[in-house]
Amino acid sequence: MKKFSIRDIECLTGIKAHTIRIWEQRYNLVPPKRTETNIRYYDNSDLKKFLNISTLLENGFRISKVAEMTEGEMCDLIAELVENNHVCDKANALCTATLKLDEQQFNRTISSCVAVMGIEHTFTDVIFPFMRKIGLMWQVGTINPAHEHFITHLIRQKLHAAIDELPTVNSELARKYLLFLPEGETHEVGLLFANYLLKARGQHVLYLGQNLPLSDLEQIVNYYHPNYVLTTLTSDTVFGDMNCLVKKIQEVIPGIPVLLTGPLVKCNQVRENEFLHTLRDIRDLPEFIRAHSHQGNVFFTC
Repeated sequence: MKKFSIRDIECLTGIKAHTIRIWEQRYNLVPPKRTETNIRYYDNSDLKKFLNISTLLENGFRISKVAEMTEGEMCDLIAELVENNHVCDKANALCTATLKLDEQQFNRTISSCVAVMGIEHTFTDVIFPFMRKIGLMWQVGTINPAHEHFITHLIRQKLHAAIDELPTVNSELARKYLLFLPEGETHEVGLLFANYLLKARGQHVLYLGQNLPLSDLEQIVNYYHPNYVLTTLTSDTVFGDMNCLVKKIQEVIPGIPVLLTGPLVKCNQVRENEFLHTLRDIRDLPEFIRAHSHQGNVFFTC
């Protein structure tokens, strides 16, 4: 059984530790367990309940009313809110669905978001914040690889379906982008989203996916002649010095402009040059496309 401190719960749900203690005293809401040495802790069931409470409060319910609900009543109410597209904190709703491995609730939540805000804002405003929360859950041991595979598969399905609906672009009439992940990098959601953003704006994309050896990249670039090369860097345990990796990429495709973005780019100092640029956030990609619609270089994104 995974044990969470009150600070873990605060980090994962956004509910302040002081507030949790007040609720405990006033409503006996989610009372903590105690170790043999009287140190408080919470378990997975408690975390799910706190996530549900946070979701209901975000949607205008008073804590005094929420405290009177059973866990089943909370879940039923949240399911109803999701069905009617009234959930404000969609990321929390997705976290709850992930912990329960509830594919129906997960898909229903995303579909309701897409219906209201479109696929792009669903990803930038809901799915990527949700994935950051999932990253925290991974760090503290709330979820395991099965949960990660579960959500990644469903999110990729959504992106593939959205990309398939876009019209085909003539490579002779559009700017050409080559998208890939270097060897060892398997986090593909950001790259797929970049693929969607580019194609939705009339750019031609050659999508090579994850785990591509640099020797293969060199051959494909010589054949495809892209205006830009784009990749996303996420795994800080894979590459060592990120600037060394970037240097190797530029050495195998000299003269091709490169764009860098993603979690590693945000937390590392990247030495830009004439053919190397960074995007601090995937949401900056549409503006980059507009600003460089008549130029060419290689780029990395989230």
